[in-house]
Amino acid sequence: MPVFNPRSRRIRLDPDPAFDDAELGRAREDAAMGGWEGVRDLLARTGDEWPLRTHRITVLANASVGLEWPRAWSQAEPDRPDALVMGAYAEAARLHGLIVRRDRSVDDAAAVRAVARCRAAAEAAPDDPTPWIGLLRLAGVLVDNGVSMVQWNELSFEAGARSWGWFQEAVRRHPESWHAHHRMREAQLARLRTGPSRDLTGLLDFATVAAANAGNHSPLRVLPLHAHTELRLAATADLLSAAEREWLIQRNDEDLQDAYRDWFRGPERAHPAAPYDLNILAYQLVESGRPSLAHPVFAAIGPYATSLPWSHAAQLSGARNGNDAFVAARNAAEAAAAKAPKNVTEPDPFPETEPVRPADPGEPSSSTPLPTSTLTSPE
Repeated sequence: MPVFNPRSRRIRLDPDPAFDDAELGRAREDAAMGGWEGVRDLLARTGDEWPLRTHRITVLANASVGLEWPRAWSQAEPDRPDALVMGAYAEAARLHGLIVRRDRSVDDAAAVRAVARCRAAAEAAPDDPTPWIGLLRLAGVLVDNGVSMVQWNELSFEAGARSWGWFQEAVRRHPESWHAHHRMREAQLARLRTGPSRDLTGLLDFATVAAANAGNHSPLRVLPLHAHTELRLAATADLLSAAEREWLIQRNDEDLQDAYRDWFRGPERAHPAAPYDLNILAYQLVESGRPSLAHPVFAAIGPYATSLPWSHAAQLSGARNGNDAFVAARNAAEAAAAKAPKNVTEPDPFPETEPVRPADPGEPSSSTPLPTSTLTSPE
């Protein structure tokens, strides 16, 4: 199944999240008109191909908000696990949106019902990670008390007790689940935002542990770049000392190197949610002063420019909107690639650097600024 078309030049910021999955698009359109049978058949064909199944259910759930077909299917086929999973995930997506919009109709009873539906779906489909990912969708908007340090594959980080438990259930069923890891990252971000702003750097701990334990060429190698981008857009570095900022820059560079070399240049780059990772990678390469390396990444993105990071990048760069920020970055990458010498051995784009020495409290520290944005608004 082609996930994106690298030959297309047409830009669609915040594109159809179905990307090039024509089957998914047709099932979603049929469901919007009340015909849930197309969704039933689609999920039956998808089977236990967990990355594709979770992506399809996520897209369908987001599109079902305000529609009755998930409940209608559950009522028509109450013994079908797919119907229960789809209905539970759709309810989690609906409740998440209401809470984000601060809808006053939401109460504790609604949250209890949504959690109960996901747990019932998990019992009906015991091998499926999707119900637990639905719960993780709620973890970022529900109170998650009981914060503690958790141990994971010989590394530790701080996590909320409830979100960590749900995450463990999801990855026990699908260890490399892109969606489970990103929903956990979002839950970490939401929890850390309630504390001191500088504690946002703790968001890197989870992403780093996940990437370190991912398989070779796994898309989870890109996970730390999502965290770094969140930190950059939140201007977290402005709250750090000079030594801490230098450490953050070097860590960003190391994670960028790993994502570019191990995932983008690896043999298994395509996955259903790949455009989200590709856009983050392209943004990071341009922002770090490596636009020529971003050129093939933009070619892989094709028309699928995503809102994050480009809409937020526009606010930092002075571009009119996310579309303009994307176009400016892509143009910079094309120009840099055109100037690059041809038929010569490519230099190491990530040369070795001396490790950052922690600042001596008795010494004055020099300030190391974050990489300046190269994005400009096109004429």
